Amino acid sequence: MAALAVAVQMTNSGTPEAKGGDASSPLVALLLSRPDVKSASALNGLNVAIDKSQSAIEEDILVALAAAGATEVQLSVSDISPLDRLINGDVQAAVVRLVSPDAAEAFPDIKGFKVLRIAFATR
Repeated sequence: MAALAVAVQMTNSGTPEAKGGDASSPLVALLLSRPDVKSASALNGLNVAIDKSQSAIEEDILVALAAAGATEVQLSVSDISPLDRLINGDVQAAVVRLVSPDAAEAFPDIKGFKVLRIAFATR
């Protein structure tokens, strides 16, 4: 959770709109998955949790995942946090946050999970 908070802070402080610029700069979707999911394409056929607040951009998330090789993903929306659903075994992966490329690069590995970084061009 601390790493996620740092990633959010990095993203918020580095956003173009915070600097008076364009709000359309690319973001990166941080996904956490079970350790056996080694790549985005390994998400094919799996359930991926997203936060209820992300349901408005569900189609954009699917496009980003497809571009990364995960063309057959089922997004699962719930009131329960995506991370909690992953930890509980309800889903095999979870979109935990959209962050800046710098924040995504700095996001650490988390023991017991695979961190996937998916380019996400729409905001």
